[in-house]
Amino acid sequence: MDRPEVYADMTLLINFIMDFIILWATARMARTTPVLSRIGVAAFLGGLYAVGYLLPFLQGFYTFPAKILFSCLMLLIALPLDSWELFKRAFVFFYAINFMVAGASIACSYMVQAYNLNSHYLWLGAGILSALLIGIFGGKWISQRIIPGLLKFKVEMVFDQKSCSGKGFLDTGNNLRDPLTNKPVIVAEYDLLKECLPEDVKEAIKRNHDEGQLLDDLIECSWSRRLRLIPFTSIGKEHGMLVGIRADEVKVDLGHNYPSYKNMVVGIYQGKLSTHNHYQMLIPAEIVEGG
Repeated sequence: MDRPEVYADMTLLINFIMDFIILWATARMARTTPVLSRIGVAAFLGGLYAVGYLLPFLQGFYTFPAKILFSCLMLLIALPLDSWELFKRAFVFFYAINFMVAGASIACSYMVQAYNLNSHYLWLGAGILSALLIGIFGGKWISQRIIPGLLKFKVEMVFDQKSCSGKGFLDTGNNLRDPLTNKPVIVAEYDLLKECLPEDVKEAIKRNHDEGQLLDDLIECSWSRRLRLIPFTSIGKEHGMLVGIRADEVKVDLGHNYPSYKNMVVGIYQGKLSTHNHYQMLIPAEIVEGG
């Protein structure tokens, strides 16, 4: 039986095109600026590496560890990876995109065979199209659909035997601290907390939008011992103060376990933290890492 002919020039061209688009999509997904000249050099090396596979005396360079090392070299050449975290992210995206493109190409090949389509390179078009779609729309889809889902946790807060539960979003920028204990602070919407608050506290919050007057009224309330003032800095407000209430217990549902924190302060935010109400709290990374 005759073996199929494989042409080195076509192998080089096809692998150059695929590697170029996959590296470009990887750069987009990893949120780095694609430098086409660097991607072109890396893709050309990837094409040469594919051609080398056709030469029997080079087979020692095509073991599994060697392929991983070469892919790392391609990434380092193609992308401006100036940190270990960025390299790890790009590495994961690079292989994820490769698997998806390979899946699309194989599916297209089966379709060509099933319908007897006369096209030898339709699978290549399917692979290129899938990589382009991932590069163009993948980052937005992940940032809007996947990452928010991974960073949301169910949180339960207990105040004087009353419980309030809602969705908390992991906010790595939440560096608020209780000035008395130096513990991290959760920020929660007033609408979520109000069912747990006593009437005099709710009346004080309803009456006052001025922080100074609100503080004066809360000092006279039944929960004055739970009261905290949390200093914060934000755009347009360098020396702000957030009113906080000490919770008896805060429980975070991480899926694999359910850590509990005593006497954690919850900052009261009177607006909406999420436009579409996807979450009602901002939780600091510390309480998730501690779990």
